[in-house]
Amino acid sequence: MPATSVTRTIAAPQPDVWAALADIDNARRWNPSWSRIEITSAQRHGLGTTFRAHTGDGEAYDFEITEWDAPHQIAFSPIRDDAERYSITLESHAFRLRPAGNDETLIELTARASAHGIRGRFIGLLLWPGYQKHGLSLALDSLQAIFEPQTAGDAEPGAAPGGD
Repeated sequence: MPATSVTRTIAAPQPDVWAALADIDNARRWNPSWSRIEITSAQRHGLGTTFRAHTGDGEAYDFEITEWDAPHQIAFSPIRDDAERYSITLESHAFRLRPAGNDETLIELTARASAHGIRGRFIGLLLWPGYQKHGLSLALDSLQAIFEPQTAGDAEPGAAPGGD
């Protein structure tokens, strides 16, 4: 089973970071690929909650919360038709949170997939990890921006101090 992960320390207490991740209605705040979230289950949070994530290009993907250990771990798994089978299939994205001291939180975001056949194993070993790491990093960038907004000087690398 291919897996890849990225880690980040965010300048916010673990309960605050957990609250942002557990607020499924607003998950688009930390996942820039999602433009709208639609809860599809009767419950709105916790293990077993299902939701549909809509993308800006009109696609929609269904997910279920398959792990929920507040405020330490949350995982989302795609809901698929059993007939769907690809060379490599995403199985889950999992956030693991640990206090890092001084009101900081260490976050590890892991993607796991299943590989099918020789082509899937090849993709899972050589191509998929880099592709996923890019997406995982974007999600952590967005999550970090919730708690550590960029200042004007941070927005433009190489800009001269003083702005003129």
